[in-house]
Amino acid sequence: MRIVIALGGNALLPKGAKGDSGEQLAAANSAISRLEPLLKQNEVVLTYGNGPQVGNLLIQQQATGEVAKMPLDVLDAMTQGQIGYFIASAVSMTGLHSATLITRVVVDPDDAAFQNPSKPIGPFYAAKPETGNGKPYFMDAGRGYRLFVASPEPVKIREHDAISALLDSGFVVIAVGGGGIPIAKNGKGLEAVIDKDRATSLLAGEIRADLLVFVTSVDSAYLDFGKKTQKALRKLSAQEAAHHMAGNHFAEGSMKPKVEAALQFLRKGGKKVVICAIEEIEAALSGNAGTTITP
Repeated sequence: MRIVIALGGNALLPKGAKGDSGEQLAAANSAISRLEPLLKQNEVVLTYGNGPQVGNLLIQQQATGEVAKMPLDVLDAMTQGQIGYFIASAVSMTGLHSATLITRVVVDPDDAAFQNPSKPIGPFYAAKPETGNGKPYFMDAGRGYRLFVASPEPVKIREHDAISALLDSGFVVIAVGGGGIPIAKNGKGLEAVIDKDRATSLLAGEIRADLLVFVTSVDSAYLDFGKKTQKALRKLSAQEAAHHMAGNHFAEGSMKPKVEAALQFLRKGGKKVVICAIEEIEAALSGNAGTTITP
């Protein structure tokens, strides 16, 4: 079976962690150990988010004038290599061979997202940082102020054919890190951070995956999440998922992008999507945990 698994930020950088190399490698080892049976029995692509890491890099370079500042697309590339290295190291512990691919994603330079930053990255701040001219954009993210950057819609995974070739050759493929490096059709880099879930869904469709898995910080999708009336959603049709989404049951920036990405994959011929916590992935794939969405 060909599977694409999107690893959420908490699977690779737990809440409360400082984010040093030891913590990130330990988190990657823990995640991959739980995925090992899947990796050994299937063709698997692992994608991953980079919100905390790319935000930290941006803050580091803003804090000093001693080094040349890099644009956001280059920082995306740097975090692809950084996090991909940790995951590849963890995969090596299983005895499997992996390939970490710097992945570019075509977006439209005229996407309205470039005028309306909506993607939060980096740490939370108790007070809104002073930025002088209003850039970069810091906005209230619910738990404090956070840096927001453009998040355009992914149009095409430039390296999708290379990913398929690597899968055919028996590699565990680590790709589309942080949603991919945003580029224009002509290859020019663009300053943004693409939503990892949407880019992963696009990739899954392009390589004709059978199954798409979103590993997240909660055990499933919920109705009325966080309220006394919350109810776990275990099995949904695409129509039911769309109905709940229209009813605003899924939060922006957390579950809603995953459900939207799931529906996109299913509309393009995907067979099944699973949303679950890393600790319950085996049970979720058997239908005994998490949320399963089918056409």
